[in-house]
Amino acid sequence: MNTGAARAWDAIDASASNRTDVLAELNGRIRSMQRNTLGAGAEAPVIPVVSELTGLFPGGGLRSGGVYEVLSPILATMLLAEATRRGDWVAVIGMPDFSAAAAASLGVDFERLILVPHPGDQGVRVSATLADVMSVVVLGGSAAVASAEAQRLEARLRRTGSVMLRLGDWPGSEDRLAIAERHWSGLRSGHGHLAACRITATARGRGGAPRRVFFTLSEMSDPSGLIEHSNE
Repeated sequence: MNTGAARAWDAIDASASNRTDVLAELNGRIRSMQRNTLGAGAEAPVIPVVSELTGLFPGGGLRSGGVYEVLSPILATMLLAEATRRGDWVAVIGMPDFSAAAAASLGVDFERLILVPHPGDQGVRVSATLADVMSVVVLGGSAAVASAEAQRLEARLRRTGSVMLRLGDWPGSEDRLAIAERHWSGLRSGHGHLAACRITATARGRGGAPRRVFFTLSEMSDPSGLIEHSNE
């Protein structure tokens, strides 16, 4: 079969002497394609987000190469949805409670998602590696981050154009995103079920005025996976 993929593999196979060389060359080609797609630097385009969240960002999406503090797993999951819809790859690291059903109900395409629920003490290192080939990387809040590691990872993100969403503190982040208010509906006196949730989300940048959006999540297949108790 004379397909493009077969020709590419033949070319790689001819120039590589073993499997390690082949994988290294493939990784380099993927990084090159991602850089061409995302761009890099101040003029790089933003990574689109779902329409409910565009009002949180001055450019209407995540700035390529940036780091965002996200205090809500719901927001972090929603910020992955549009990237996967357009065919980008995303990764979630160090979130053992990440709900597949809840993510699917929020529009995340699992064909474009890599999960690393238990990276141990290598969460930052795993994030840095995946940032080479992923458009968006989510890093759980339990991973400790030393200052030197943070600076190296930020430099890597700027070079590749990837975005990191940190579920917790990150010095020098672009914005701090949180859910300020949440109102569930569907429960009645003594019966009913959680059917919809009215959410107020906020973004607080460095020196800029806070931004705020309102939206409703409804028809959720796994409401329990979306319940949070960590409001700002």
